[in-house]
Amino acid sequence: MKKAIYWSLFLSILHSILFYGQDFGISVVLFSIPVVLFIIQILKDNEKIKNSKALYLGIPIILLSSTYFIFNNEFFNALNIIMIPVLLAIMVIWATTDSLKIKLLLGRTFNIIIGSLEFLPNALKEVKTNIKSRKEKEEPEQSKSKMIKQIGIGILCSLPILLIILGLLVSADGIFAKIFGDIFDKIMYIFSSEIIVSIIFRIIVIAVVFTYIICVVYNLINKNSAYNIELSKDIKERINIEGIIVNTVLTVINIIYLIFSVVQILYVYTYIFDETKIAYNFNFANYARQGFFQLMIVSIINFVIIITTNLNKKEMTQNVSRYTKLMNILMAVFTLIIALSAFLRMNLYQREYGYTFLRIMVYFILITEIIMIIPTIIYILKQKIQIYKWYLIIGILMYVVVNFTNVDYIIAKNNVKRYLEQTDEKQKEIDFTYLKYNTSTDAIPELVELLNNTKDENLKRKVNNYLYDEYSDLKEKRNIQEFNISKQRATKVLEKLNLEYQSNTKYDSDNYRSTYNKKRKGTI
Repeated sequence: MKKAIYWSLFLSILHSILFYGQDFGISVVLFSIPVVLFIIQILKDNEKIKNSKALYLGIPIILLSSTYFIFNNEFFNALNIIMIPVLLAIMVIWATTDSLKIKLLLGRTFNIIIGSLEFLPNALKEVKTNIKSRKEKEEPEQSKSKMIKQIGIGILCSLPILLIILGLLVSADGIFAKIFGDIFDKIMYIFSSEIIVSIIFRIIVIAVVFTYIICVVYNLINKNSAYNIELSKDIKERINIEGIIVNTVLTVINIIYLIFSVVQILYVYTYIFDETKIAYNFNFANYARQGFFQLMIVSIINFVIIITTNLNKKEMTQNVSRYTKLMNILMAVFTLIIALSAFLRMNLYQREYGYTFLRIMVYFILITEIIMIIPTIIYILKQKIQIYKWYLIIGILMYVVVNFTNVDYIIAKNNVKRYLEQTDEKQKEIDFTYLKYNTSTDAIPELVELLNNTKDENLKRKVNNYLYDEYSDLKEKRNIQEFNISKQRATKVLEKLNLEYQSNTKYDSDNYRSTYNKKRKGTI
């Protein structure tokens, strides 16, 4: 426990140095690396590791931490504040258990992150015990500490005499007075109320972080903690439903999916490969808009049905069991068709109305679902695989991928490209308001492209003024802890433009926005 206390103190001080009063940047990955190493070392020292493969989760944790200095996406910056601690908790749970079960995962994650605070008195007692034992070992050095105390008393006694002598010397020599005057001003600045308050708050933050880390460590390594008692429980997943009932439900659902799949082939896929067969008055963009969210949810429900029916422990005849597997495989195939249909609908809708963050996220969720169908089919045929583990792995990998996709850049690039490729100058439109308020510095290189190529003077002025404001903010001096590659890249791009703020003398912005909103088509 002594090593854990030293590590906790180090991490709490490092946390204060990297984060106190700073924006997130390279500081996040600089903190995450020692935290991951600390957790692994604690688990090894206390022989808690039962599944060493789980420690590879440290890689996506560090990768997600690095996005704070590579990109500047506000959504993922906020979400990863939650995701990184959750992944750390999952890594610990997975490493300390023989098999990963979804029922235990949620409860234990909460137990580690929040439930550890229950052991605040125990953790403080451990710290006190270790400090006390150290003092007992240092008893032979009492004479040395006594000498230090005496020196301190001597310095305090000399202060009144020193102040009198300094006063006389200062009044006797102007240069000497100036030197000590500067030193005195600096000392007074250090002890000013603002600095004192900052130091007090920093000490409080260090104490809070240190205490929390000790609580988590105590929860993990103490055999009587709630986490370790819960870990020893064997929770069995059992569902007992008659096989005929299960097969009837699966058959009815699959018949509906068969009809739906036929409709998709007739309309969606025919539209893709032979648009001439669709009725001339058929608005496919509006048709596409109707269903991708619903289809995405339906495909998720199908995964739940497949897992649930395969967990059924009721004794069944061989024929009934085979039929259940067949129905589940059909449902997996129909789920693939539904996911592909939702994907194509989104693609058609996005081509009509452009890119947004939500539309990009739909793509990633659907791709994740499609990939998850592969282990699902294997699970149906051979239930020995740990399906939850594979879902978790695929989910984490896809989440890391989407973090490194640079979504804001893709949105800006494709919307600008779509705008510039439109030939009719009067009908050309781009949702610059969306780009302005919903993208980060990742999108700035593409907005510079828009500035340089648009012939719409009002749009050019709006883009110019937005980039001018962004550059004014980026020029502000930041500490090394806040270093961010996206901001650095944007600064270099913008400093070459020599931007000047342009006042709106020719156009009325409110009138322009009103006209523009009337021209805009469907949004999600």
